[in-house]
Amino acid sequence: MTGVYSALLVFLIAAASLQNGAAGMGGGVRNVIDDQIIQALENFRAKMSEGWPEMGIPPLDPLVLPQVAFNISSGDTHVYGSMTNVTINQLSTFTVDLVHTNLLFLTVNIALGLPVIDTRGNYDILGEVGIFPVFGDGPFWLDAMNLELTVKMDLGETEEGYFGVSTLDLDIACNETEIHFENIMGGGDMADFVNGVLSSLGPDFLQALEDQYMPLIEEALKHEINLILQGGKNTKDDSVNDYFDLVFANMRQSVIENGMEPLGLPEDKDNFTVELFNTTMEGEIFIGDGWLAGLSTVHRAGNMTLLYVGEEDEVIWGGEVGLIDLQTDYRLQLLLALFNKDMSLSLKISYLHVSFETDVFLHQSDIVFANCSIAEIGPVHFHERGSGPLDTPLYNLLANTLIGELHGLVVQTVQQVVCALLEEVFASSG
Repeated sequence: MTGVYSALLVFLIAAASLQNGAAGMGGGVRNVIDDQIIQALENFRAKMSEGWPEMGIPPLDPLVLPQVAFNISSGDTHVYGSMTNVTINQLSTFTVDLVHTNLLFLTVNIALGLPVIDTRGNYDILGEVGIFPVFGDGPFWLDAMNLELTVKMDLGETEEGYFGVSTLDLDIACNETEIHFENIMGGGDMADFVNGVLSSLGPDFLQALEDQYMPLIEEALKHEINLILQGGKNTKDDSVNDYFDLVFANMRQSVIENGMEPLGLPEDKDNFTVELFNTTMEGEIFIGDGWLAGLSTVHRAGNMTLLYVGEEDEVIWGGEVGLIDLQTDYRLQLLLALFNKDMSLSLKISYLHVSFETDVFLHQSDIVFANCSIAEIGPVHFHERGSGPLDTPLYNLLANTLIGELHGLVVQTVQQVVCALLEEVFASSG
């Protein structure tokens, strides 16, 4: 039996013996883990106004999102555009309605409530409602009421080898939304009509916002719960983590000062083939004017490790580097048979982790990276403009081809840039 699981067994026996006989939240019987998770939720609430700068997570109440793209279709309504300078208030006003830990299966169910989320910002929208075009820009507000958040967690061995939250999934359901776009359609009766139609799409606009901030909440919440379960502090050598927190803080500043936010992406071109109506069609794609935003969110995505091998006079550093809310945009030209299109293509990657390990031999000047590569990629959202009619076999083939081409290029670029930044850090420290 490994050390982590023998310690876990002792922990669970103690937890079972310390069950509180009183009825807990949700009518069940609470145990010591339930109490610790409730404490972690309150710690999480208290820190939401500050954020977690060491993890690259900004303040969550209020939460400011510079830009959120949306592309929404429902029936004969299709609208697309962006929301900018979005401020979301009252995320920290959640209520803890249920915390229940199953000690046998090492699972935790949490139910939270949110009375209201108040969102304000600016919008730029295009589209159509039936035969009527939709257009406009200006301020908007979105209120979401009576939200229900469900958190499901598995407990066990973490990536760092300690007892804690191994997986965490957060879902949100909203029972009521109200949304209003000022000056849409230039105002007047037509604006009232369109606002009435778009109000039914409030949950879809809310989902576009959630796609941006939910990964931040999940990462911060997992962090706070693990701190409590692991005795209120990280169980790894804090001096190594503290060192890298300073490294990544300097790296974030360097990215901004050196004009890497946003970062220009290289031009590229490629040939591809698609099968359509039993016919093989060859095409070409040219992409340029690309940029990538989000490098300034670089942070420590877990505990860093330091191993000294005295016999070899060798130092091995390792860990994971995290990036959140990566956004990229490209202009491209697509040539396929008689199909010639100038388009705009965007990708958003919710989060990305780069794993690295170095071999530093103290008697040599060279620094060797045994590994530096993408370890994990979060949900990827795709948006294009200019292709023409949607939901056709040709469009679907082209969309899949473009997603693959751009996704590969962006991931490769991010890996190269982050690994190069890490190499600079170790080279400057030698």
